[in-house]
Amino acid sequence: MATRSFIAKKNPISGRYTSIYCHWDGYPEGVGVTLRDHYNTDEKVSFLLEQGDISSLRESVVETVEESYRTRGDKNVDAMVFHTLDEMCEHYRGCWCEYGYIWMDGKWNCLVLTTQTINLYTLDKETANV
Repeated sequence: MATRSFIAKKNPISGRYTSIYCHWDGYPEGVGVTLRDHYNTDEKVSFLLEQGDISSLRESVVETVEESYRTRGDKNVDAMVFHTLDEMCEHYRGCWCEYGYIWMDGKWNCLVLTTQTINLYTLDKETANV
């Protein structure tokens, strides 16, 4: 069963969010840990988002690209841009996402979308706890 999530980066100048969808393993111990451990620079995060929507997140971008929807030939898989956090969360709730991950200020933050309240949690450096 899929645990859907989204991966985003907040632009520090415009305040907008660029994001992609990830279908599998979206829980903090899956996507959260992989992002924290392997996508921990602005450059790596930006390159990941340039690939568009992904089926699953792997430890390297090369492996992840092999899992991307674009590689499979799907259309309309480019990263999306949202003006506000509320707008982005509303969109991804409609896609049945349970978690969201936002890169901002040099660290990963996790959103739990199964509640009505939007709360950001910083991914703990030692564990996958939020």
